[in-house]
Amino acid sequence: MIKLDESSEQNILNMLVDHKALTSQQLKQIQTLSEEGGKSKLTTAFELNLTNSATILKVLSESYSLPSIELKKIVITDQIRKIASLRYLKENTIVPFEITGEIVKLAITDASKLGLIKNIKNLIQLNPELYAASLDDIESFNQRLENKRTNESFKNKKLEQVKKKEKNVPVEVESDVIAFGDNVIKEAISLEASDIHIEPFKNTCQVRFRIDGVLRTMDKFTKFLTQNYNAVVTRIKIISKLDIAERRVPQDGGSTFSFDKKEVDLRISILPTKNNERIVMRILNKEAGAQNLDDLGFQDDDLNSLNEAINSPQGMILVTGPTGSGKTTTLYTILQTINKPSMNILTAEDPVEYELEGIGQVQVREDIGYTFESALRSFLRQDPEVILVGEIRDKATVDIALKAALTGHLVFSTIHTNDAPSTITRLQNMGTPDYLISAACTLIVAQRLARKTCPDCRVPDEKINPKVLSSIGFTPEQASRIKPVIGKGCETCASGGMEVGSGYKGRMGIYEILKITKNLKGAILRKATTQELKEVALKDNFRPMQDMGRELLLTGDLSFAEYQRVLALE
Repeated sequence: MIKLDESSEQNILNMLVDHKALTSQQLKQIQTLSEEGGKSKLTTAFELNLTNSATILKVLSESYSLPSIELKKIVITDQIRKIASLRYLKENTIVPFEITGEIVKLAITDASKLGLIKNIKNLIQLNPELYAASLDDIESFNQRLENKRTNESFKNKKLEQVKKKEKNVPVEVESDVIAFGDNVIKEAISLEASDIHIEPFKNTCQVRFRIDGVLRTMDKFTKFLTQNYNAVVTRIKIISKLDIAERRVPQDGGSTFSFDKKEVDLRISILPTKNNERIVMRILNKEAGAQNLDDLGFQDDDLNSLNEAINSPQGMILVTGPTGSGKTTTLYTILQTINKPSMNILTAEDPVEYELEGIGQVQVREDIGYTFESALRSFLRQDPEVILVGEIRDKATVDIALKAALTGHLVFSTIHTNDAPSTITRLQNMGTPDYLISAACTLIVAQRLARKTCPDCRVPDEKINPKVLSSIGFTPEQASRIKPVIGKGCETCASGGMEVGSGYKGRMGIYEILKITKNLKGAILRKATTQELKEVALKDNFRPMQDMGRELLLTGDLSFAEYQRVLALE
């Protein structure tokens, strides 16, 4: 909800009391709890469910005979953006949404703005016409305005490569190819893509961005790329410090760019194919790991279990999930949460994706024999409290990690399995002794990243009937009551030059946390199967990620199609 000044909030509350939408007793309750909680009065009223945006809009519209307006249907023009940037309108939460001749239509949230009509007319030299709009609607409209401004300023910003001093600098290819490469990278960063794919085929070439975990073709780059493919490959090799003459074997490189006051790393892989060399660039925003644990989307009980485990003096915590499911972000966020001057934290990674202040990060180099196993052995001589091993790939590594977890170290790592219970079976299949797993493992986190349904264009998904919902675990009674939604595509979720969006906006984590309880330890020691382990865990309040997915289906944040894509059981 948008933040209003104190007089506007009080004006809204008085209006509600005057029109019997709020009692005097409720107003006193709001004032008391607002002072105690340090929150604004209106926020407190919303949290107590004493009022909402729809009620305020209805009372405002009826009380002052103002027509109400749904701002989400309004297309933002350059003329509106220009007027909306005026500080006076911003400070008074007045939103211009349409200009017709000499008339400007303005949306307001409270009646105190009625006295400002004369000032507004003198300021913008247009005749104001006032409409009532909800707080949520005005916040969403302002966010769209801000996104437009960000996109405009983005076009004028320059992408600069962060260069290190070199004796020999290769000759650059022509300037239009340089500009093309920079534009591709800028566009990918602005759309928050995780990967850039540059691909040659027999008769054409294409650029694809992985956005929210899904590859999307960027048609506007196709023509130039097809005509200048070899030059583009040469340009990328130059910025990656790779051999521009070598076209027979794969090459891996990297580069760092400064963009919009932040540094972005590119990990670049070049693979020779039948038609030409194929390029994939992984984009690593150095600030992406800077989050709070509360922001990752864990349920309260799961978050408590995780906090308890990561603040223990010893034990092993594993994070599992497919590539691109956010495991690195989760681990880095955990490390930042527990990092303090009194702790010695060491990480072995392949590669080091984000730089963390105050933490010793080591790059594993398997080509010279410096493996996770050897890095872990050397760490134990460095007096650490916390160790992160990027990935468990073999029995030797897991055995050392588990033994470290039993001797006063807190150990974190990742492993590739479908869910949390099958992680235990995977460790057993690697030949790890059962007593070591049961004694050292304290917690397993399994996760997925799912695209969030766009809040501005959600509509009922008519294709999904109760029978389909029953197939993913809902009871017949639940299935008959649930109304799944899907995003139809709108301006809010549009990106990459598209007029209509994908129906998805952003991503969210879906988790399951398996706490290694006394009952589970016993099941591990008796070599229980994955299904048996899961049954024991469920009795100890384990919550599979499919349960979280079904809850997100109920709230509308997750569509049925996305549930199937991300959470469908094997």
